[in-house]
Amino acid sequence: MPTGEQVLIVSFNDTEAVNSRLRQSALTLNAKFEILKDLSDQLQTEASYSANRFWKKWRGHFTSAYHLKKVTVNASYRDLLLRQAVACHRLLTEKAVDLVVVCEDGPGGCGPLIAAAKRCDIQVIEMPFGIGEMRDYDIFIENKARENALNRVPDNENGAFLRAHAQHWIKSTPYGDITLLPTEFVLARLATGMDLPVPWAVHGGVADVLLVESEAMERIYKREQVPAAKRIMTGSCYADAVYDELTGNPALQTAYEKASFIDPEKPAILVALPPSYHQEYPGKSEFSTYREAIATLFAGCRAAHPKARITVSVHPAVKNSDLEMIRTLADEVTDEWLIRLIPKCDVFVSVFSSTIRWGLMCGKPIVNYDMYRFELPTYDTAICVFTTPVLQEAMTRLNAILASEAAYHEAALQVKACGPEWGMMDGRNFDRIWTVLQEQRKQPDTRPTWLRWLKRRGKIPASANNG
Repeated sequence: MPTGEQVLIVSFNDTEAVNSRLRQSALTLNAKFEILKDLSDQLQTEASYSANRFWKKWRGHFTSAYHLKKVTVNASYRDLLLRQAVACHRLLTEKAVDLVVVCEDGPGGCGPLIAAAKRCDIQVIEMPFGIGEMRDYDIFIENKARENALNRVPDNENGAFLRAHAQHWIKSTPYGDITLLPTEFVLARLATGMDLPVPWAVHGGVADVLLVESEAMERIYKREQVPAAKRIMTGSCYADAVYDELTGNPALQTAYEKASFIDPEKPAILVALPPSYHQEYPGKSEFSTYREAIATLFAGCRAAHPKARITVSVHPAVKNSDLEMIRTLADEVTDEWLIRLIPKCDVFVSVFSSTIRWGLMCGKPIVNYDMYRFELPTYDTAICVFTTPVLQEAMTRLNAILASEAAYHEAALQVKACGPEWGMMDGRNFDRIWTVLQEQRKQPDTRPTWLRWLKRRGKIPASANNG
């Protein structure tokens, strides 16, 4: 980050462990750190705070609230969103923020922050962390249907309103018409100016720009209905992190350039493990328990090469009891950033993860075990990614890759051939991102003039000139 730039990190997570880690990162970056819940709670305690007063003031900015006079909006949901939005608006104003960067702008994004930024005429930039796809919501629907917990569109005035004025929030499924969020919460979002153009898409919100990581992600975003005008190809900071790791170590760089083992006498296997989802996806795994699956996986890794070193990166949500078992099976269990670990391995064994793309960037053969049969289409075009829901097939592939130096070389060359589609390994991704951020800062002021205000409310013809 260039000297003199001030950074403010806002968390809308309520988990203390997460916020503690974010706070520590902010200190490392010499950045300020705020928690949205704290700001919202503080606002509520102020003597001058009045939900109704702020509601009238905030609502006046949004035309989407007009039709909502015909239905009853849940006051608790409305006031929660309103309070958060007002707290964000105050923060952005007091700190003189001129650019807002978020991980996503869809239903999982921070609607109050984005709405506040829009009201302040601050550009919102989306810099995705992972790979979110509509297929994720299909899996969500299947799970909720099994739990009989779907948000069905009600047969009342609220449901009628959604069908008449917010049809885009409704998805027709074999289980009936549903919404991703409860109807009452959707209405509260609409009332407080937090509508989404495409509610059933991870990046279906109103951010001004989506920074695109690679050509492969460009294809995915097209499929996810992200408008072309919103997408800007920049690459990602993740690719720069991979690049720095490779170029900073001659042995790693040589292995990358020659598509060879880092050390042929002791191949390095990196395993990335998720927490157990056996309860969330009953019957999906070929194994009756998570522990049985993991034990069999490690046995297969050991059998693939007698001298292989197995390093494991576990998801923070893995239970302590499972973690203790994993420690007995692996040579090393580490919480080091996975993106730093991938360049140091020879083969990457993943249990379906967005991190696979990082392995593709640095030419690592990948064995992708789809333990819970998610059947995500993410890597369908990357034929070098071996994906299977059958662990025996995954281990057979791992054996083939590690069978000899020639076999490994052939597998690594296949990955290198498709790797450029998944990331730009030139060490200049941040430079491109920073250039876009500065360009967005310079966007012309679009705050509504009095004339635009009258047009928006139909007081004068929309064709009238600003004169």
